[in-house]
Amino acid sequence: MQDQRKRARAQWALVACLTLLNMLAQIDKNILVLMVGPIQRDFGVSDIQISFLIGTAFAVANILVGLPAGWLADRFDRRLVIATGVLVWSAAVAANAAATAFIALVIARAVVGAAEALTPPSSYSLIRDGVDDQRRARALSVYTMSMMLGTGLSLVLGGPLLHLVQASGIHALPFVGEVSAWQLTLFMIGVAGLPLSLLIFCFKDPRSQRDAAARPQESLRTVLRWLAGQRRLFVPLFAFAVGSSMIGFGMAAWVPTMIARRYGVELRDIGLMQGGLLLTMGPLGLWLVGVALERAAGLATVARIGAVVAGAATVFSVSMCLTGDLTTFWVLDALVVLCSWSFMAVASTFVARTVPAGGIGMVMAIVLVLNGLIAQSGSPTLIALVARHLYEGQALALPSAMATVFALSGCVAVGAALLLGGRLARRETSGVALERRMSS
Repeated sequence: MQDQRKRARAQWALVACLTLLNMLAQIDKNILVLMVGPIQRDFGVSDIQISFLIGTAFAVANILVGLPAGWLADRFDRRLVIATGVLVWSAAVAANAAATAFIALVIARAVVGAAEALTPPSSYSLIRDGVDDQRRARALSVYTMSMMLGTGLSLVLGGPLLHLVQASGIHALPFVGEVSAWQLTLFMIGVAGLPLSLLIFCFKDPRSQRDAAARPQESLRTVLRWLAGQRRLFVPLFAFAVGSSMIGFGMAAWVPTMIARRYGVELRDIGLMQGGLLLTMGPLGLWLVGVALERAAGLATVARIGAVVAGAATVFSVSMCLTGDLTTFWVLDALVVLCSWSFMAVASTFVARTVPAGGIGMVMAIVLVLNGLIAQSGSPTLIALVARHLYEGQALALPSAMATVFALSGCVAVGAALLLGGRLARRETSGVALERRMSS
């Protein structure tokens, strides 16, 4: 019993470390959203250019590195892969302090996107190998919480930190020269992340404790061939993940700006409120979904849970964009946060239960690449384009565009989850019937 408790503590410590590092990634990625106004003022760029900086520049680099990151996760020391990613993206965030042109921000953002792509496949793979089956669904949910916690902290701490930097009167850095307050803020955040890259080496890579021959590493071609054979399940799973992430990435990119424009709320207050919701409602929703996934009798039930959370996120997000009352907005926003990123716990649990161990990193990399390719790069820009071309000249162009994109994306996610659940239910029913015939 004592050995089991010790093992459980070690496993949760590993999950906590991976969660902390991914929280850092989310902080470094999302802190830029609070600096849209100062960046536009300093560089004179439009909403479309800002959406490219926030979404496309990050996502394209993230996509290009995503599949190689999965390949690395399935073959090499995953701790080294993770540590390299943390070091590089932290340095790139700090490098924003030296930017004197908008293109320099774009390059730094792309480097951050490429480096952050290295860590999730290795993290999911470590959880798959390092956590026992009975804890794995909750462990994956806890790791997914890092997206909400990191984003929440970036909003809660970003505004006050920027305010403190402005109040400090510091306007220059050694070897760099004069900098804006937002640049100094990014420099401080980036430098703070550098030593955390070593934290992962406090844990052993479980793969190093096994005979490598006992777990053959699959090539990308082999994984793609296996997925093609399972396409009736994985095509709707991928569609579910992408449709759901369109809402999440669209919210992350445009909600602070929408609140500021529509309700006249200061960015600092927006960060505190939105960040508080992400720090409380997000983890609560993911924990509840993790418990539900652990109790799910079969994969069909996992898919049905996905349909429920996707449907709830769609209804709440569209209603949030259309309401004109600030109090109602915050209530609906809290409900969106409760549901919006639970789809990653559903998707990662499905992958962990179905994919051969040697291909976990690659398949999760494919999920993340598709999310980045379509959702992270597309959702912020699509919202800006819909606002310009469908609602141009209207006072509520941005919230109307967000509601339109969220409604369409949510329908895709719910439909895909229901399709996946139906196919899994038929497969499970056929398996039970076959087992009964064989036993009789």
